[in-house]
Amino acid sequence: MLEVTPLRILVIEDDADTRANLQDILELDDHKVVTSSSVAEAMNCPDLNTISVIILDRRLPDGNAEDLIPRLKLEAPFADIIVVTGHADVESAILALRRGASDYIIKPINPEVLRASLIRTAKQIDLRRAKERSEANFRELIEAVDFMVVILCQRHNIIYANRFAAELIGYSNAELLGKSISAFLDHEPRSRVERQLERLHNGERAIEQEIPIRCRNGDERWILWNVRMLIDFEDSTTLLSVGHDVTERRRLEHRAMQSERLAAIGQMVTGLAHESRNALQRSQACLELLKDELQGQAEPLELVERILRAQHHLHHLYEEVRGYAAPIVLHREMCPVDHIWQDTWAHLEVARSKKQLVLREEILTEVTLVHVDSIAIEQVFRNILENAIHVSHEHDEIFIRCADATVRGRPALQIGIRDQGPGLNPEQAARIFEPFYTTKTRGTGLGMAIVKRIMEAHGGQISVNQSDCPGAEIVLLLPRDDL
Repeated sequence: MLEVTPLRILVIEDDADTRANLQDILELDDHKVVTSSSVAEAMNCPDLNTISVIILDRRLPDGNAEDLIPRLKLEAPFADIIVVTGHADVESAILALRRGASDYIIKPINPEVLRASLIRTAKQIDLRRAKERSEANFRELIEAVDFMVVILCQRHNIIYANRFAAELIGYSNAELLGKSISAFLDHEPRSRVERQLERLHNGERAIEQEIPIRCRNGDERWILWNVRMLIDFEDSTTLLSVGHDVTERRRLEHRAMQSERLAAIGQMVTGLAHESRNALQRSQACLELLKDELQGQAEPLELVERILRAQHHLHHLYEEVRGYAAPIVLHREMCPVDHIWQDTWAHLEVARSKKQLVLREEILTEVTLVHVDSIAIEQVFRNILENAIHVSHEHDEIFIRCADATVRGRPALQIGIRDQGPGLNPEQAARIFEPFYTTKTRGTGLGMAIVKRIMEAHGGQISVNQSDCPGAEIVLLLPRDDL
């Protein structure tokens, strides 16, 4: 009974008797045998890449085994090569084995010796195939998981990234290979991560840490990384990095924290509302009376005007905080949205008059009617246009473009408002709609957060358009109806 599964064997032997003898021995054991008298003839063998074992005479008309093995390995990469020779030569045997031969047999060939060699070769083939199947199954598993798997070489370049990692970052696998992991980190975490990776190479234990990465489209994703050393991966020391995307969890935590802050603000504002409003009204009435008493006195009147302006600013801040904490109640009606932004622009004449700004409109739809709360939408336009006016230079232009669109499958209008100011950096673009986030020296940082709440209350959306055009562009998607 055979001890190994029948193999597909190629015999390359220029001596016809030896070739026939080998074929007989092998076919008695049910191996499928193909014979050739030279390497040139063997190269024309059909399905050469399906050969499992090549039995190669050391000396042939077109070369010796040491020189021919590399050629055969290229054409039959999955075949094990057994060299047979009539001359025992230790140096030649060592050279053949170094070139890729799996065994070396002396003529005349003993059938049992040949069988023993084939048994060893078959076991090696089985082990190799089992390893390949295991690696293929493991790779298939890694490609199917919904978390990042990245392997880094000692220089911290990517030598493997699974499907999820590539899709999350926004690159193909081919584009990722060879890139440094630092290319996807902002400046602040980059040096810290590089130091931690170096410590891992120096023998420290695995690290687990939340670190943000920057995707191809500019988005920031927070990843919970677990990184550990692989001692012998493809004959080198590497780092296995497994990352879970925790961006949504962090957003939910952030929203929960904001909700707690808003709840506290709401309670505080409710308690102060009555007394604060009465106090502001009393002080304003007193200041108005004082103005009448000071008529004709320029300097005292200027001081009173400054107090009134400060009081007006305080009232504005109070109302802004109260408005953000309060629930939004809409009173909708059909309105031409272009009339709303035009009225808002007219109301901002004082704010823009010193800069002599021009509003450029591009309306690419025949109907601008939307079912909205016109007062709330005017507040949206006022906040955006005030910001645009604030960052504009003298004689700049502010552009409004309106076109048909859809939002969540519903007919909508897309309204883009762009200024010619310095624009928004990635952090500002990412945080512009966060409550209390501001880059101004005055204000609560609630203006754009209120705008976002109003848009969402209408079933719409608001975003920052990152383009190559100068300035910042805010894009509104406003449904035409309230279904």
